[in-house]
Amino acid sequence: MLALFLKCLLGAVAVLIIALLSKSKSFFIAGLVPLFPTFALIAHYIIGSERTMADLRITALFGLYSLIPYAAYLYPNDLKLQVGGK
Repeated sequence: MLALFLKCLLGAVAVLIIALLSKSKSFFIAGLVPLFPTFALIAHYIIGSERTMADLRITALFGLYSLIPYAAYLYPNDLKLQVGGK
């Protein structure tokens, strides 16, 4: 139960950091916080310690493939900003 509480606390700290950075002069850094692999490291540690190495490999590959839709999300938003959107 303590491990679950610590994981929740880590998530709350990440959200707090994003909120604080979004109100600062360096607001653009708030977009980098979710990219920091904290949650991936936690997930990989848990899966690596509780499941097989094959399961860990599948999880890591799935994480790599998840970057494709993230890039698809960022690319049109970047174009919209360059064309003159807000």
